[in-house]
Order: sequence, then C-alpha cells, then structure tokens
Amino acid sequence: MGDSSNKLFKADSDWKNNACLNFTEDRWDLYAEGYKKASDLLVTHIQINQVDQDFLVYPIVFNYRQYLELKLKDILLVAQKVFNKTFILPIHHDINMIWKDVREIIEQNWSDTPKKDLNQVGKLINEFSNADKISMAFRYPIDKSGDVHLKNICHINLRNLKEHIENISTLLDNVFV
Repeated sequence: MGDSSNKLFKADSDWKNNACLNFTEDRWDLYAEGYKKASDLLVTHIQINQVDQDFLVYPIVFNYRQYLELKLKDILLVAQKVFNKTFILPIHHDINMIWKDVREIIEQNWSDTPKKDLNQVGKLINEFSNADKISMAFRYPIDKSGDVHLKNICHINLRNLKEHIENISTLLDNVFV
C-alpha cells in the first residue's frame, strides 16, 4: 500500500482517462461547466434508465446550484476585464445577491436583452436561493442547528429542472457574445 502507484491524483498510461487541470486562466467557467455537465449526465441517466432519481437528486441539484454560482461569479470577473472596472468578487454563496450584480451589468451594457428574460432568470434564481440560500440544503440533510433542510419540498422533476437550467445557461452564456 505504500508504493507511489497508490495515489489518488496522478496521470497514468491510459491517457484518455487523464483529466487536464490548470491549462487555462479561465478556470471559473471550466468549474461551472463541469458542475453543469455532471448534472446533465445524471439527469440523462435517470431519463434513460428510469432509476436512481431519489438518490441522485441531491448531487444533481447541488451541482446545478454550484454551476449557477460559479457562472455568475465568472461573469463578474469577465466584466472586470471587458469594462476595465473593479467589481468585488463576492465570497458569499447567495446567488440571489450575485444575480442582482450580474443583472445590473447586463442591463447597463446589453440593453437589448429582453426584460422578460431577465425577470424569468431572476425568478428562477430566487426560487433556487429560497430553497438553498447558502448552498447547504442539497449537501447535508440538516443544518448546523440540527434543523432538517428541504422540509417544504416533496418532489423535484429533474427533467423540468434541467430544462430551466438550460434556459438560464443560454442567457448567461450569451452575455459576452
């Protein structure tokens, strides 16, 4: 068990299984896309096999939420470079607050973005934030006080969730296009 081949993080001869890290400075978007792709794959697994939804719902929703948070923060970082302005990158996890900053940037710089689209994205992000304000509800069954998370949510249609995340993603991916 003590030899050097017994490591978690290493490259190996089956190069197609070697993931490359740190090959670009734009890692925020890579992280965000990774979380989204993971959830998309899990939802597809459920749709094809019609199993595991009660177990995979937690990583699926957590990953989608993490995607949203990182994507919004990435937009703030890119806006800093594009507009040569200083935005304070939030160190909190409140996606509702981060969305307000991103929406302001979109409205100031892309006034042709339909308000109804921005309102819809805001509504969905707000719903996500209300269910999981600081990204803990889908990570742990209880909070630090021992209170049960997600008491008011009985069902989540994962196909529906994926479709809404895709719509949000389309808007966010086109901010700097």
